[in-house]
Amino acid sequence: MKRIEKAIIQTLVFFDILRRPLTLDEIWHYLYRQKASKLQVFMGLKDLLSKKIVGKTVSPKTGNIFYHLIGGSPMASKYFTNFSISAQRWQKVTKVLKIIRLTPFVKMIAVINSLSYNNSRQDSDIDILIIAKKGRLWTARALMILMLEIIGQNKNQWYQAGKFCLGFAFDETRLDLRKIKFQDDIDFTYWLANLTPVYDRGIYHDLIEANHWLRQELPNWVEKKPPRLEPEKLKRIEKMLSGKFGDKLESWLAKIQIAKIWRDPQNKRRGASVIADEAMMKLHPYDQRRQRQKIWEQGLDKKIKMALK
Repeated sequence: MKRIEKAIIQTLVFFDILRRPLTLDEIWHYLYRQKASKLQVFMGLKDLLSKKIVGKTVSPKTGNIFYHLIGGSPMASKYFTNFSISAQRWQKVTKVLKIIRLTPFVKMIAVINSLSYNNSRQDSDIDILIIAKKGRLWTARALMILMLEIIGQNKNQWYQAGKFCLGFAFDETRLDLRKIKFQDDIDFTYWLANLTPVYDRGIYHDLIEANHWLRQELPNWVEKKPPRLEPEKLKRIEKMLSGKFGDKLESWLAKIQIAKIWRDPQNKRRGASVIADEAMMKLHPYDQRRQRQKIWEQGLDKKIKMALK
């Protein structure tokens, strides 16, 4: 089997788990551990199509060709529906961002998980991640949640679909994410690659540089270029909340929020991936990464055996 064919299969098997078909450009962009040109990817797809390992579907709305595994998850029509839902959610992000970007000490806001893949279901929430200034993580998180509550957009146990969930946050001292990445963690690789900054005060590039391993995993991947913003009004507010008063406020808010996190029994369950310390907050009581890794490895083995016949 050619290396390019194996890399295409590796890539499509993972996205099959997410029920997400890919265009030619996307396969090239996300090609797993293989540097290649788009022409090489196209020729590899042509061979896999002839072997009936890969199939293709045309989007009825855009006419774009999407590739997927034959015999994999039934996905194309469902994805086209999810893509339309995602387009509506991105419009909502744009509107809400006008408010939450005014949160002091926030250096980056990014969309993560299903919406970053343009694969939101009707019942999906909108997951966001923030990077905060050193020593102000819990102040930034509390103020942003307050803003979301005021405008009725914070996810809670009663309202989840289309609401914002701030389940992952860390400050600028914790940009290197290798400590929360498993040794074999293809899910985390694509999660970081799809993380989409919608507000950036110049730290997104630093995040990618701190996680340079991503370029080895996805050598064709192109770093996003979000516009850099540095609001003057925020600088004045941040100056007011600095110093001893700001330190005491941060300590108090951290104590309250961390205690609340650990009171939730879901965050203590076996298999949960939860962090709550002075510089990072990660709320994933149902971390599926190891399960997806296992499914990916099993699916990969099956498809490679088919290709070798």
